[in-house]
Amino acid sequence: MPAARRGVEKDSLTDGLGRCASVGLMSDDDPVTGRRFLTRSAYADDRNIRSRRAILAYAEPPDGWRPRIAAVPWDGTQVVADIGCGNGMDLRQLVPEGSCRRAIGVDLSAGMLRTLADLRGSGRLSLVQADAQALPLGDDTVDVALAMHMLYHVADIPAAVAELRRITRPGGTVLASTNSASTLAEVHDLLDDAVSRQLGRPARARPELSFTTESGTGFLAAQFGEVSLHRSDVPLAIPEPGPVTAFLDSIRAPILRGLGAALNFDAVLADVAAAVERTVRSDGRFRTYSRTGVFVCR
Repeated sequence: MPAARRGVEKDSLTDGLGRCASVGLMSDDDPVTGRRFLTRSAYADDRNIRSRRAILAYAEPPDGWRPRIAAVPWDGTQVVADIGCGNGMDLRQLVPEGSCRRAIGVDLSAGMLRTLADLRGSGRLSLVQADAQALPLGDDTVDVALAMHMLYHVADIPAAVAELRRITRPGGTVLASTNSASTLAEVHDLLDDAVSRQLGRPARARPELSFTTESGTGFLAAQFGEVSLHRSDVPLAIPEPGPVTAFLDSIRAPILRGLGAALNFDAVLADVAAAVERTVRSDGRFRTYSRTGVFVCR
């Protein structure tokens, strides 16, 4: 059943920054879900997310990507809410081309929303600063709700999934994308090895994700009668260490906070760079896999 009704009416959606639904479910400094950590450090702006996505430029073949919103037959009539929209990777495919009638970009971070200011000139985009666990949108407001690579940042995933159900009209679609637990495993193995050498003990440095392609169905099936997963495993062939170390540097803060130990992270990156360089010299490329998926929910 949908969550309890709340929020603004369908014809008066919030259209500005600074309106944040406060729910107090997060530990402020948690390295994955902490409100203060997400908005003031990890996603105060879009520099880290741009650095992480840059590694995907080494897909082999280069056109091996399928748009993660491709499961919806966009025809220009839909109202879409992009929850946890970040710097608008998906909105930038929809709004300028007129693929949707109206779009609402929702994010916890005002800094991320500011990166979307250039899209507002179309008149089709509204921006809302809010928490995914308590959305200030009316019941049955949107035709499509997006939750793209963001549910693992939510402290109460069932609450956020219930909100996605509540705001989506009967017959509408929710798309929820995420990583596999094994995505970029070759990169993270190098990281774990380098951190272990620095600490002098075995260590797993990567923060664990609570919502993955392996675990997501269980969360989503509680609210949706139909849940299917479209997997995407894309090989990456990286010619030098820079993209790998830039990716790891973009998650430096959550790694250090999660480890809770003094660590020379620059030395860790140098260790990883040396390992990548050895592989490139012997094999021509450092190879890894982006393993992700999109859940289609109705």
